[in-house]
Amino acid sequence: MSRKVKMDARVFGSRVFMTLWLAFAWVLLWGTIEVGTIVSGLLVAVLIMVVLPLPRVPVEGLLRPVSTAWLVIMVGYYLVRSSLIVAWQSVRPQAPPKPAVLRAPMRLKSDFTLALAVNSLNLMPGGIVVRVDPVARYVYVHVLDAGTDKAIEAFRRQTAHVEKLYQRAFERPEDWRPSPEHYTAPADSGPDAPETPDAPETQGGASSGSRPDSSGPAAEKEAPR
Repeated sequence: MSRKVKMDARVFGSRVFMTLWLAFAWVLLWGTIEVGTIVSGLLVAVLIMVVLPLPRVPVEGLLRPVSTAWLVIMVGYYLVRSSLIVAWQSVRPQAPPKPAVLRAPMRLKSDFTLALAVNSLNLMPGGIVVRVDPVARYVYVHVLDAGTDKAIEAFRRQTAHVEKLYQRAFERPEDWRPSPEHYTAPADSGPDAPETPDAPETQGGASSGSRPDSSGPAAEKEAPR
């Protein structure tokens, strides 16, 4: 027996938004903006929401339109800036940059928002998220250039800024309302390697036997909780 969902303003708003989005996609598929197309799109959207409902995601925060717009602008800026930096590193007459796996906090309450932030980090050239700790709220990122303190500090500032942008857009403290249906990710059950002295990472990857959070500069420059 399915449990009845309390229909508060946030849940209702999210369903209205999804209905309008499906109707918009229907109009795009037909390619004509007509009253009949819009009405039929709304009917199809309502039918999909009733007959084929998507898995429910608890609505605990509140979307802030201005902060969300600023989030999109800043992520776009980081995409362009990171692309230019990587392009310059590939043609500059210097030694190749030294990569490393760095750890940074990502204190987002919702796993859905955390996934959005991780996807944003993965879109930015020069780094890829290789591991997420859903309990301690840390992300481990393989960074192309981590050979200097300046490069590591730039990575930490950018990651912290992305975290703050998502918090202000979706998870402001005054807007957060915990849901009883909140999903808590299980603890990371991955194998732990024995502790080894810090070893610098080579260009091809991390030194063997070292943990992701103890590879060269990462252990020295991890952001505090």
